[in-house]
Amino acid sequence: MATSKYATAQDVATRLTVEFTEAEQARADQLIRYASAIMRKRLADLGANLDTGLATGAIEADLAESVCVDVVTQAITVKQGVKSEAHPEYTIVFQDAADAGLDLTDRQIELLTPVAESADAVRGKAFSIHPG
Repeated sequence: MATSKYATAQDVATRLTVEFTEAEQARADQLIRYASAIMRKRLADLGANLDTGLATGAIEADLAESVCVDVVTQAITVKQGVKSEAHPEYTIVFQDAADAGLDLTDRQIELLTPVAESADAVRGKAFSIHPG
């Protein structure tokens, strides 16, 4: 079982500019653990290994931390089931319960997807042009 976490509760508190109570810190730690596992799984689905990418430098540690903090911050700040609210008319739009949990957006997955290490790694692909 992988136990890597890509952020800390303090990272989340700093992003939210708050100080967590003991219970809030425990919740943030738990969400970070879950978000980290989701990040590993979503990249594994694409054939990439997040921990290996971080170790080799193919994925930037700051990006992994940022994505993890973004996912956890959203889970903490978004009201469960509420997609949007409008004021003063006060319109509420509810989202599916499945969409209210932890997950990564396509953009976040793109940020974590390793890029080719060199031009040699992509030579020979259709329509690739490389000088030299």
